[in-house]
Amino acid sequence: MNPKEIVIVINPGSTSTKIALYNRSELVNEHIIRHSQKELDQFHKVTDQFEYRYQMVEAGLDKMLSEKDVIVVGIVGRGGIVKPLEGGTYTISNSFLEDARTGSFGDHASNLGSMLADKLAKHFNLDESFTVDPVSAGNIWEKARISGVPGIERNRRGHPLNMKMTARKIAKQQNIPFEEAKYVIAHLGGGISIAAVDGGKIADVNDALMGMGPFSPNRAGALPTRGVMDLCYSMPRKEVETLLSKNSGLKAYLGVDDLRDVFKLIDEGNEKAQLIYDAFVYQIAKEIGAYHVALKCKANGIIITGGIAYSERFISDLKEYVSDLTDFFVYPGENEMEALAEGAFRVIDGIESALKY
Repeated sequence: MNPKEIVIVINPGSTSTKIALYNRSELVNEHIIRHSQKELDQFHKVTDQFEYRYQMVEAGLDKMLSEKDVIVVGIVGRGGIVKPLEGGTYTISNSFLEDARTGSFGDHASNLGSMLADKLAKHFNLDESFTVDPVSAGNIWEKARISGVPGIERNRRGHPLNMKMTARKIAKQQNIPFEEAKYVIAHLGGGISIAAVDGGKIADVNDALMGMGPFSPNRAGALPTRGVMDLCYSMPRKEVETLLSKNSGLKAYLGVDDLRDVFKLIDEGNEKAQLIYDAFVYQIAKEIGAYHVALKCKANGIIITGGIAYSERFISDLKEYVSDLTDFFVYPGENEMEALAEGAFRVIDGIESALKY
């Protein structure tokens, strides 16, 4: 295969847009575009930022490509919050773009990924563009969707892109076929998602954005229903959504949402900080234990990933709860860019067929 062939990878975040060039074996070039909050505040919805970001992405790519002797064979963008769908690599269609653009299932920066990839494909005269394991992706067990109230289904939104990529790496390390692997994976960052991976597929996961699982640095997690009802009757819906998804968790209790700042408070003797941190670890451990049981206690391993996994102090505290359950792995950070590139190449090279939305 031609080593000059590359895919362009686009990953929009809340205040940044990552762009990268990958060939089949490695990263060729990368660039991170930073967006000031003041500039972003002028837009009503996240997807209203499309043209603003696209101009910067196109300019950045032109510079990156001028520095390398490469052939663009594919464009792949991070998938956003769309309707629930199975995991895999998807061709970006008009219906996918419409759901991403309107934010029908959630307004999130990742919704811009498919929009940017689609327009870039046209710019490079490519017939199609791709997205891999969107936020809503998962082969969720039907029994996991039941809420207890007919008409209300449990939401399943996590970090499937990083989770599945990390699981592939650990399965290879353990010499287990990915299609037979069973893992409990905890992606710990600004949002927290904990999943049961069964047969290489995400079979169950909490809602990392709102309403299920442990609280995160700035999100509420699962809450007592009566308390949520009181909030909903005392505040406008939008304010409740903002509170639960952006201004809760460590941030609400302690005024900081960086674990390093929490440790600083604890080391200064702040007893409240110690209590909230203990609850943070405790809730994450309980959720991991629940998903281990969901896999009938047959998980090949517990995998901790995401930005918080860089904290040796946190990992040490978490291991006191869960490390005796099964093999324990720590894989810090996120592998989203690499995962997007690999997913696109699997389709381009005919290893997998692209799914339709």
